[in-house]
Amino acid sequence: MKTCEKCGIEIDTRDGENLCRACDDAAANGKTRKGARKQRNMYHQAMLDCGLVRVKGACGGIYYE
Repeated sequence: MKTCEKCGIEIDTRDGENLCRACDDAAANGKTRKGARKQRNMYHQAMLDCGLVRVKGACGGIYYE
């Protein structure tokens, strides 16, 4: 039996497939680093459309004002 690379449960899939169905669906829905970057860019664009500017705070945070 094989195990899923992400969650570690036993799976019965074809050779070459190393993720369970749930982890594969999560990856397909954009819940990856690439998806997080896309979400961040969409949020930034929404803030720019509202007329806000991104600034760095004194303690290192990023804020919109």
